[in-house]
Amino acid sequence: MKRIVIKIGSSSLFKGQDFATNKISALAQEIKKIRDSGIEVCLITSGAIAVGMSEMGLEKKPTEISSKQALAAIGQAYLMERYEKIFQTVGIKPAQILLSHDDFGNRDRVKNLNNTISSLFEFGALPIINENDALATEEIKVGDNDTLASMIALNIGAELLVIISDVDGLYDKNPVTNPDAKLIKTVDKVDESIFALAKAPTSKVGTGGMITKIKAAKICCNSGIKMMIVGNGKISSLSQITSGVNLGTEFIEKGKMPVRSNWILSCANVSGKIIVDNGAKDALIKRNSLLSCGILDIKGTFSSGSVVEVADENGKSFAKGVVAFGSDNLKTLDKKGEHRSQVIIHANNLVLL
Repeated sequence: MKRIVIKIGSSSLFKGQDFATNKISALAQEIKKIRDSGIEVCLITSGAIAVGMSEMGLEKKPTEISSKQALAAIGQAYLMERYEKIFQTVGIKPAQILLSHDDFGNRDRVKNLNNTISSLFEFGALPIINENDALATEEIKVGDNDTLASMIALNIGAELLVIISDVDGLYDKNPVTNPDAKLIKTVDKVDESIFALAKAPTSKVGTGGMITKIKAAKICCNSGIKMMIVGNGKISSLSQITSGVNLGTEFIEKGKMPVRSNWILSCANVSGKIIVDNGAKDALIKRNSLLSCGILDIKGTFSSGSVVEVADENGKSFAKGVVAFGSDNLKTLDKKGEHRSQVIIHANNLVLL
């Protein structure tokens, strides 16, 4: 194992209205042990809005998007200040990176992100990544740092994603309402039966829930990355995972989807839609490339290198792919003569839904 991504959520960062300094101190010590064993660590954190609420003396999260953005801007500075004070006690320098899903929509930006993280590892710094809630209105609404963590794990080539939660793992039923609920130690396939076990979020300060963790597990498992959900009560034992100890629920499905295909399927933003005829649909299902002659209509505005959905004549999307031409160029392509067989989406850049 060379790289691990660890994600900690708002519900684990706070004890009531107070920042859980003891837990983060324990986390810092465990991350140091993992790093000392020769494994690079990237930390994904939530909590900017929660810290902002604490600093402003608010007990209830506001509903207005602008207020959430303002609290995120206030809280992010204080959040990193607290991380810096705690991690400096174990000799680790934190480095802040703020992202939104837009940053995963273009492969060049993803490569730049990977290069930055690699350089931080070379400097011996700890990348601490958070959703850019001060700007990303969509992410404030859906709160998806679990998925963000899986995107990071996928794109930097991590072998393991650890999600620290306020629950010990995935149960066979809701443990809050069912005292006889049993912890599922190992999941070897993330299918509909596993998704059915996920319920709505119950945390008062977090914005995720078990469903986002299962989605993150699916992204990881598609490409053979192991994922583990660990209760925050076991933070002080976290370094044991490097010895193969299962501290909660382990997702071990070893999928073989190439990273690029998984990125297209799970990470990249969809910028538009291309409607194709039935002949083109049949060709794509047979793993052929999309040619210009099969296009019936273009929806949305996108540039070369963007990810778009591909839909049939009834408007039902059945694939995603990276386009070789922007929407403006596609609309002006002459479908006669030399342009009739122009490759719009190469088969290697296409994923069937």
